[in-house]
Amino acid sequence: MSRTVRIAAVASAALSMVALAAPSQAASTTGALMITHVRPNASGADVSGTTQLNLNGEYFVIKNVTSRTVNTSGYIPDLTTNTYGRALPTYYLPAGAKAYVHTGSGRNYRDSSGNHHIYRGYARHIMPNTSTAKNPDLRLKKPGNRDDNTSTGSISTCNWNTAANGTTYGC
Repeated sequence: MSRTVRIAAVASAALSMVALAAPSQAASTTGALMITHVRPNASGADVSGTTQLNLNGEYFVIKNVTSRTVNTSGYIPDLTTNTYGRALPTYYLPAGAKAYVHTGSGRNYRDSSGNHHIYRGYARHIMPNTSTAKNPDLRLKKPGNRDDNTSTGSISTCNWNTAANGTTYGC
């Protein structure tokens, strides 16, 4: 086998391995915002005694896929495994920008790297770390829809099975 053929075979095999590691479905949206990543299990323990730890280490990432600024107010993150409905607060996300939507409290802002941070204000972890009867599914719904565990009004979704400690999953 010639050197050129061997190099082509190795390159082809390497590309095949990369393809296997890629997510099985690409993120998609039918609206202005798209869920691109989720970290349902913050690094470390969730609680110590009665104290919630690292609430803001639990988050999901949304991206504005339009060419205009979008107000996140009223968009509903709906988890199929619970009914902890709380609409996103008012935040003006620029065209093409992404925002980390944290579970806990904080001041909504843009950091020095250009990433935006939005806080939902929960006092405890809300995203499931393990799957029992079904895979957890996070849906982002258009304003005016309900957190009712149905797909009605969904514009983007992301799901995971058992969430490894501190792992971020692509959607």
